[in-house]
Amino acid sequence: MAGLTIPDMRLRMTLGLLMIVVVAACAPSDADSLTTTTRLEPVTTTAPTTTVPLVAGCPDEGEFVEDGTIASVDQDQSDSSVIGHISWTTDESCDKFTFSFITSEGAPATTPPTVTATYVEGVPVIRIAVDADQTVVTDQLIETALVDRLYVVEALDGGMFVDLHLAGPAQARIRTEGTPARVILDLQPGIVEFPSAPAYSDLAVVVTPLDGATLGGTLSVSGYTRTFESNVLIIATAGNEVVAETFTTAAGGLVTWGEFQTEIVLPPGNLSLFVGDENAENGGLEGVTISLTVR
Repeated sequence: MAGLTIPDMRLRMTLGLLMIVVVAACAPSDADSLTTTTRLEPVTTTAPTTTVPLVAGCPDEGEFVEDGTIASVDQDQSDSSVIGHISWTTDESCDKFTFSFITSEGAPATTPPTVTATYVEGVPVIRIAVDADQTVVTDQLIETALVDRLYVVEALDGGMFVDLHLAGPAQARIRTEGTPARVILDLQPGIVEFPSAPAYSDLAVVVTPLDGATLGGTLSVSGYTRTFESNVLIIATAGNEVVAETFTTAAGGLVTWGEFQTEIVLPPGNLSLFVGDENAENGGLEGVTISLTVR
């Protein structure tokens, strides 16, 4: 190191040592160089909650009834002459039945027919009478919580009706729609219980009286059959003895169910009542038998 004297060299060495000491003093210690992490305790935030009811049941679009007349809708002119497709949807608290109509030419109808819907008195049946003269559907097994089966019937006074046999208590309302022509029946659970349902077979349905009924001696018997030439034979027996017998004719024939209604006078006691017809081949009886108690 030319030009530097020994004293100068000692001075530079001293200054260098002082700088090292200063830097060491300012540098962070090992403890200071560690990153410190603060652990936060979980915080629970309570936010307002909204309870949304389940979407179930019939839409809130009208009043329900459980007896008498459900609805009566008049139409001066309608192209609905045939009962066409019958469909239904259901959930745990609502059955919706849609009755679609077609014209006599087979096209979708635009205007629904005159409709009257009622509960058959004392019987778990809803009857929807329509101003139509033909049907595509004759009967249908339903088996929902509210409806067991339905029948499409040619009425004695003209027109047709659909009987829904209830599987349990039900309240009802009805409405009509046009283009396409439809009748819509909504059902929801009701409270009116019935002791039994109408008795039925492949050829006969007895709407009144109900099986197991107790009643007076003059009895009105009604229902519908699909027998040969619309014959309806009614026979009351006590044991093996025939105690009363009558005959009537139903509307319609083999193609559709036909309504019948007649009266029979019965003696007091526990009786069996047969409704149906004789088999044309072997003479045996085919139809429905119910039990009655006559006062």
